[in-house]
This record gives sequence, C-alpha cells and structure tokens, in this order.
Amino acid sequence: MKQKGFTLIELIVTMGIIAVLTGMAIFNFNESRIRARDVSRKSDLSQLVKALELYKVDNGTYPLVGPNQVDTFQTNYLIGAGYAKVPFVDPQGSGWAKYKYLNPGNDPLKYYMMACLENIADSTRTIDPNICHQFDNNLGLGSACKCGQASAGVMYIVSNP
Repeated sequence: MKQKGFTLIELIVTMGIIAVLTGMAIFNFNESRIRARDVSRKSDLSQLVKALELYKVDNGTYPLVGPNQVDTFQTNYLIGAGYAKVPFVDPQGSGWAKYKYLNPGNDPLKYYMMACLENIADSTRTIDPNICHQFDNNLGLGSACKCGQASAGVMYIVSNP
C-alpha cells in the first residue's frame, strides 16, 4: 500500500527554491531603498538651489562660505534669513556625508553643492575630476569623485553656473 505525502528530497528542493526567491526579493528591496534615498538627496539639493536663488535675488550674491562653514551654511544663511524653514538632513543619518556647499575661489556668483549618493552606478553622478577636486579630502576623495571611506558613495554635485 502506497502512502501519500512528500519525500524528504522534494521538501528540501522546495525549501531551497523558496530560499533563493526570498534572497532575490530582499536584494531588490534593498536596492529600491538605496535609490529612494538618492532621490531624496537630489530633491533636497533642488530645494536648496531654490533657496540659494532667493538669497541671491535679495542679496545680489550667493553666500560666501568659508571652509569651516560648509556644514552650517543652511543654518547660517538660509534658515536664519527665512529662505528655508528647517535644515535638510541626509536620509541615511549622521553617519553619512552631509550636504556640502562652497564657493570656488570665493566667487560670489558661483557655487557647488555636493551630496553623496549610495548607488555608485547612478547615471547622474559627477565624473568631472575638475569639479570633484573642489571638495577637500575630508569631504570626498577629490579627483576620484567618490565620497569618503565611511560612506563609500559617489559625488552628486550641482553648481551655478
């Protein structure tokens, strides 16, 4: 008389297939979260650009920020003057590089703003070493256009002009 049921081999193969599918789903979910955080960073920089343009309309120049103020440009120039309500904070938290702002050569009509993207294959990342080297080694790795070792991301830089 034959008994109904599954053999041990059939159960192991089924569990293996389920494990592979679960692993693929988790990987895709993590990639989606990385891309969502990068979209948030780009959106934050877009909002900061708008706030800087308002600042320029009222003051005639962009804020001149010294090398020790690159982390506080939002609170010192935009929030205090009413161009932004709250500081933009990186979605990854304090362990990730903050948004950076600087004036190359203290030019009041030019600026660069940088955020670190997690997706190193992002098509909008900055690849021009002439722009990347503007940020010193504490902020990025210069001509490699990569962020510091703690974040292991790539630079995304917006500039004017």
